[in-house]
Amino acid sequence: MQLRLLLPACVTALGVIGLLGLQERPGRMLDAKLHHLGNDATPDWKEAAREPEGTRLDVRFTSRANTGEWLIFVRQRSVDNTWRLKANGVEIALLRSGAELVERAYAVPKGAFKEGENVLSFEPDVPTDDVVLGEVRLVEQSLRELYHLQPLRFRVTDDHGAPLPARITLIAADGSRPPIYYAESATTAAREGVLYTANGEAACEVPAGTYTTFATRGPEWSLSQVALTTAAGATPLAEHVLRRELDTRGFVAADTHIHTLQFSGHGDASALERQVTLAGEGVELAIATDHNHNTDYGPFQREAGVTPFYTAVCGNEVTTEIGHFNAFPLDPREPVPPYKSLDIVTIVAGIRARGARVVILNHPRWPNHDDSPFGHHHLDHLLGRFDPPLELPVDATEMINATTEEQEPLLLFRDWFSLLNRGVRIFAVGSSDSHTVGEPVGQGRTYVTSASDDPAAIDVAAACDALKNGRTSISMGCFVTVAVDGRSAMGSSFERSSDSAPFEFDVRVQAPSWVRARRATVFVNGLAELVLDVRANEDGATDDMQHVSLPLASKNDAWIVVVVQGDGISTPAWPQVNPYTLAATNPMFVDRDGGGYSSPAAMAAAFAPKATDDSMRARLATLDATHALHFIAAWAAELRSNGIADPELRRRCAEVAGAHASHEAVAELLRRL
Repeated sequence: MQLRLLLPACVTALGVIGLLGLQERPGRMLDAKLHHLGNDATPDWKEAAREPEGTRLDVRFTSRANTGEWLIFVRQRSVDNTWRLKANGVEIALLRSGAELVERAYAVPKGAFKEGENVLSFEPDVPTDDVVLGEVRLVEQSLRELYHLQPLRFRVTDDHGAPLPARITLIAADGSRPPIYYAESATTAAREGVLYTANGEAACEVPAGTYTTFATRGPEWSLSQVALTTAAGATPLAEHVLRRELDTRGFVAADTHIHTLQFSGHGDASALERQVTLAGEGVELAIATDHNHNTDYGPFQREAGVTPFYTAVCGNEVTTEIGHFNAFPLDPREPVPPYKSLDIVTIVAGIRARGARVVILNHPRWPNHDDSPFGHHHLDHLLGRFDPPLELPVDATEMINATTEEQEPLLLFRDWFSLLNRGVRIFAVGSSDSHTVGEPVGQGRTYVTSASDDPAAIDVAAACDALKNGRTSISMGCFVTVAVDGRSAMGSSFERSSDSAPFEFDVRVQAPSWVRARRATVFVNGLAELVLDVRANEDGATDDMQHVSLPLASKNDAWIVVVVQGDGISTPAWPQVNPYTLAATNPMFVDRDGGGYSSPAAMAAAFAPKATDDSMRARLATLDATHALHFIAAWAAELRSNGIADPELRRRCAEVAGAHASHEAVAELLRRL
């Protein structure tokens, strides 16, 4: 069965193996053929048979006993799940995941081969996983011998000299990411060109050469760059110093969407490696969300020695045929939430019955705009309606998913804004959806209000309440907050019916020295009312506070969201899928009529049934374009229900629209009537 991956898989390194550049192909060929294994036809794989040959591969050969480490090279494609490499029935490695046809090398430990006949076996945990395997070569040398490896050491500290978990990136002189070998420990995680350390110290071996090394710790910290050259008989040391550049006091950095190969079945990060990457990226509230598995990070977190750096929460990405839902907190000892229903209301009810306080609809436009939860139900950007109808009894949806390609940064925001205008009280979250070591966990994140700034002492129940009530902002590279009278205002409601004075608040945009935030757009009921140029610090970190005095239409309730857009990340130290940086607040709700906040659609539904042409015309004259849009739509539906023919209906709606008729959204609605 060809499984559709959630994400492109990065190169993995389970064991002391990395991706190898193929300048020559040494060794003895044991099997020169490429084999299609699995259970489905694969017409696009031209290098192997269309039809599968079986579900496993056994290669028989004669050899002498290996008295030292040797290597097995194999060509492979589409390894999504767990494949075990065995020598004479004893497991020696797990195949590394990846979609492309590439050659990998795996270490054969001393004594794995015997004198005479041997069997090398490739065995899947999921026998229906379609893969290509073959061109198996045996090299009677170790990695060190074959590639002339040289040792390197790294040390990362803060500006007070304290050891710091971090991500270390290596770039060779030709711009490539080198294979990293012999970096395995409970406090490191390594892949091609990247090495995480949980305690500020790391060592590895790389092919001889000159390298540029970078150290980072997520977007709250600076970036350090050090060049070094390997030398025979020496172990160069790259010392990196990072300093905190963002002020996030009162907030903790959460990643609500995190995977492991161990429990999700694809990607490449083991559960232990995941803990190291979380510490290295400065994630402070880590929600484990493997597919249909209640994952408990606790034992792995303690083994890696990273309990001081973040609070871990057991969760689950409830993976169904109609969408994926992150749910937390859950009890790892309890059964997973049911996931076989085809009805979202039933699915979410089952999730909450298992104790989850927060339910998030993930990547609502994945895998593409049309083949997705919102696409299947044809979400209307004008009115926020679904066809066929769809209930969304969730608390939030992902506006940032750092490993899902979305070239248009505001596409998902248009979806969200249309739902807010219809009165669907759903909040935004940001996440990484990282499945691999190389994909930076926490690249997309949610900043959650917190009474404690101690990442090991976060009140999980309070954090869940903050997520459910929008007391959060979302981030991919930069950080934005809004405050009223000096207090965080995201998710808050404000009564402003006593006068027509502008609504006053402060916007604060922060970015580290290696990120450029460019503009902050203030959206009111989905309309871009104000664009602020971010006053970036070209020589360091940006911290820009701007006061906003926002006139609001008389007696129009309003929600207000600030979206920050910036340049893509230029450094190779923090690779991105999408070519921009982004941050956004959750809404502030402003009650202008004293009756409590009401959405544009709710206000329209209350007014339209009793409206005449004159009263509708007068009311529309006091409204912003978003309210006018919903009032006209509700009134048109009322007229139609009273038997008014379409030509007459269109004429009357166009007449009462007045100046709003020229607004793009209102004009589109009038064309539809």
